[in-house]
Amino acid sequence: MSANGRNIALLAIAQAIFMTTVNMNIIVTSLVGVAIAPEPWLATLPLSMLFIASMLTTLPASLIMGRFGRKAIFMCAAVIGVVACLLLAQATIIESFSLFMAASIMLGVTHGVAQFYRYAAADNADKANKARALSLVLAGGILAAFIGPNLARMTFLAIPDHIYAGCFYAAAVVQAVALLTLPFLRIKTDMPSDVGAPSVPIGTIFRQPFFIAGLISASIGYGVMTFVMTATPLQIVNTEQFGNDSNAIIIQWHVVAMLLPSLITGQLIRRFGVIPILWAGVLFYLAMVTVTLSGDSFWHYLITLILLGLGWNMLFVGGSSIVAQSCTPEQRPRVQGMADLTITFMMALSSLAAATMHYLYGWQIMILMSIALIAIISISILTAMIRPTPDHMKI
Repeated sequence: MSANGRNIALLAIAQAIFMTTVNMNIIVTSLVGVAIAPEPWLATLPLSMLFIASMLTTLPASLIMGRFGRKAIFMCAAVIGVVACLLLAQATIIESFSLFMAASIMLGVTHGVAQFYRYAAADNADKANKARALSLVLAGGILAAFIGPNLARMTFLAIPDHIYAGCFYAAAVVQAVALLTLPFLRIKTDMPSDVGAPSVPIGTIFRQPFFIAGLISASIGYGVMTFVMTATPLQIVNTEQFGNDSNAIIIQWHVVAMLLPSLITGQLIRRFGVIPILWAGVLFYLAMVTVTLSGDSFWHYLITLILLGLGWNMLFVGGSSIVAQSCTPEQRPRVQGMADLTITFMMALSSLAAATMHYLYGWQIMILMSIALIAIISISILTAMIRPTPDHMKI
């Protein structure tokens, strides 16, 4: 196996571990929040704080990685993730909302650093294979789609009299496995194929309609997904009374839909271009809205979350490939850091709004609200199609 192929495989494993931890937290964090928060509308605040911490971590982490390399920072973040999961378990047992919040913030640091796994793979691939390398790393999370929900279901009651605490202990063990894989990474700081690429001022990059479309597709696309997914456990378990197992199954297949297409998304981008892939994401989101408004059975929720996952994949992989393609090696720390700061800001804002909107207005109104965000994505893609794209940014 080539050095780049080994890196992609290791990063895919690390992505699977990271996504397993995230999935288990998504399944149970809001439910723990309902039990220990002082007010019900604060149920998703710990998850929101995770995303806020992730947002605040991205740019500093990117700059630090630009100076000291990615591997050491990846390993430090994995250690923080283990400690955070152990504290989440302890907070659940002693019913401390403040400790639960603090631990969620710590896990957000790990989340913010792990966002760069995909860029680490893309940076070490040649121009023609960046999108494919990026999507293959995301595909590593497919394992998480099966491990996370099933491990959560197996550990709901692992600690007697403390429902969900066992899930966080299991997540800590899973997160610790990352420390067995990350030391073997061999990541270059530059790629020979990028030498001689035109160096465009960063301000100019962020004004290019093509780059803006990629950034909006990835960030607002992630925001729509987070907005709906964060409220799903509250809707499934508390409102519809379908139970924890149904919640885990729906989240599981949502994550499969998010990540399984990554096996081919990079190839599709290479064959058809990135713009058609972004439009496919928009169409999946519109289909999600249609299904949601048509009924409230278990199957409606399942199909809604599957369509949500498919739309996220097209928009996030497509948008991230534009970001990865748009800058030279020396610009990567700032451009990628600022891009992921925008993405995680939308994740944090969406998660923070989810519980409040669900509590005040209900599920269907939330879905209708997402139409405005889908419209913004569509306008950005149309603008990119109308305005010419610089040759070095074309995918």
